[in-house]
Amino acid sequence: MSEPTNQLAAGLRDTFNEFWDARAERERTYLTVAAVFVVLTLIYLIAIEPALTGREALRKSLPVLHQQASQMQQMAQELAALPSAENRHDLSRELIDNALAANGLKAQNLSVSDGAVRAQFSTATMSGLQGWLLELQRSCGLYVEEIKITGQDGGQVSANVVLRQSQSGISGA
Repeated sequence: MSEPTNQLAAGLRDTFNEFWDARAERERTYLTVAAVFVVLTLIYLIAIEPALTGREALRKSLPVLHQQASQMQQMAQELAALPSAENRHDLSRELIDNALAANGLKAQNLSVSDGAVRAQFSTATMSGLQGWLLELQRSCGLYVEEIKITGQDGGQVSANVVLRQSQSGISGA
């Protein structure tokens, strides 16, 4: 198998040598310069230009990636601050009422059942509502499943909230 390959290479070499010898010195110079130009152009197009373009794209995307990494670190810290399943309180009406009182809220309707809390507020402060949600997230592992907030005059809001206890916080799950 290497013999036909060697014969093909020898034939191509002989054909090129005949072609090259038939050229005048000036034509050989032009052909050499053109071949060098083509090789340098291919090297630029295959290796250098993509590297420069990629470098510029990375330079532009780096601030976004830094911001995303910062957000991920912040989320990891928040996750670490959440209580483990062993440290979470059992979900009860009394615990919810205490959290409401601690944040200066009064629910118009409130129901607690099957790991879910449904609350309706006709008038509440946004900061009080946020504090209540954070407190329940930390103490019971509740997360917001559904929320509808409507702004009112004077910085007040009305809200309908459905909270659910995460599965990792329920014993035996």
